[in-house]
Amino acid sequence: LIQSAVDGYNVCMFAYGQTGSGKTFTMIGDRSQQYPGIAPRAFQRIFQLAEENKSKFEMKVSTYMLELYNERLIDLFAKSGSEEDRLDIKKDKKGMVVIQGSVLKKASNAKELFALFEEGSKNRHVASTKMNDESSRSHLVIGIVLESTNKVTGQIITGKVGFINIYLDDIF
Repeated sequence: LIQSAVDGYNVCMFAYGQTGSGKTFTMIGDRSQQYPGIAPRAFQRIFQLAEENKSKFEMKVSTYMLELYNERLIDLFAKSGSEEDRLDIKKDKKGMVVIQGSVLKKASNAKELFALFEEGSKNRHVASTKMNDESSRSHLVIGIVLESTNKVTGQIITGKVGFINIYLDDIF
């Protein structure tokens, strides 16, 4: 999937299930990263591919991190998160879905990308449940934008990787 994003496609990975089923562990892994999840492994793969192809392409990597909480889209990199910071979902000139008003942060290696993830995670809405001491109360969206410039032709290819952790309210 990461190669497809590097090639200019939009790819997405979802984690969905009841509280305590392992969604966050599958997506992120453990805190020590002894057992990394899908996202940290993807972060590594993105920069591994950039390194392998650096003679032909220059890759720029940037990320945004959003939370859908109480039917409101919140930028986890934004300073305030007030109502004035309203985010809009639109398509740009190239037909790519963009979140207007969101903060896009650049990363030059997998470690920086993971540090940005940790930075955004501190702003999430969490609460204790019977199943989990730090259960999120919201949906999480991590978007990684990959922009590859062909060093010979100058052609720019843009792809995107999305990681979505779906919160499931266990009360029906």
